[in-house]
Amino acid sequence: MTMTCNSLLETLETLPGDAPLVFETPEGEIGDGYHVTEFKLAHVTGIDCGARLSNWSEATLQLLDGQGGGHMPAGKFAGILKQSIAKVSGLGDAPLQVEFAHGNRARQIYRLATPELSAGRVLVGLRDTRAHCKPALDRKAALGSSAGCCGANAANEAGCCQ
Repeated sequence: MTMTCNSLLETLETLPGDAPLVFETPEGEIGDGYHVTEFKLAHVTGIDCGARLSNWSEATLQLLDGQGGGHMPAGKFAGILKQSIAKVSGLGDAPLQVEFAHGNRARQIYRLATPELSAGRVLVGLRDTRAHCKPALDRKAALGSSAGCCGANAANEAGCCQ
């Protein structure tokens, strides 16, 4: 499931608002005292390796690694998120990603797991992202198999990189 700002807010509102909100990457927890630097909404026009144009919107939460002082309560974060959704038209419905770097170096893009209550804390897993080839993903979905990326198939159908 792709997380949106709306779905994140809906989930957070079912969890204890006073519980610490802890984001965790595969490398470990984001430092307590982290800072929500911004929520942003981008409208993107792209052309893929199959020469197909597409338009989409994507939302990004940018976090600054913390230097201590405790994790933000889930309710405070939910309030920031709710205010951001109200002020930025379309922010709530766009797929959400997170920009973050441990030690505030070499920022990476992560996708969010569904927040869960664990040991009195609200944990939000941040998962690595990777590049993908849209035409290959579309072929895989259409054929029900794993299709390679570049090159045309035996019927010389247009593939990516053409």
